[in-house]
Amino acid sequence: MSGNLIEGLQEPVIYPHWMWILGVALLLAVLGWVAYSLWAWWHSREGSVAHLQTISQARRARYHDYVNQIAQRRACGELDERGTHLAVAGLMRALGTERSGRDLEVATVAEIRALVPTWPQLALVLEACETPSFVGERADGGAQGAGGTDILILASQAVDA
Repeated sequence: MSGNLIEGLQEPVIYPHWMWILGVALLLAVLGWVAYSLWAWWHSREGSVAHLQTISQARRARYHDYVNQIAQRRACGELDERGTHLAVAGLMRALGTERSGRDLEVATVAEIRALVPTWPQLALVLEACETPSFVGERADGGAQGAGGTDILILASQAVDA
């Protein structure tokens, strides 16, 4: 090794001009992409109210058949109070998803009220299903919230709405 360290040092290498141009072009591309993303987000329909799609009489009759099947399963003892409420809630969420065009499978009742304010019957049915679905039965054997027959009537009304 040489004793003179200064000989090993070199002049700094200056970037060629094409690298500066490429850097500026990449920076402008990133800024343009961010601006476009913000513009697209600002003008998106995420917060807009969904209009309900009409369903045919055949589809409406099919949903009534599903409600009747739940009622029959409850009458023969296959479903208890909690099971009835869970089945009705699942059916109503599927109907809500079909009619609103938005995924309501995991939305809360408050979110459904905000997303589909033109269909209050759906939120009413799901709110009536909420307590018995999660709490279950009381110590005296009765269920909390709307009864099985009441919830089936509300479900039929929501299908007709």
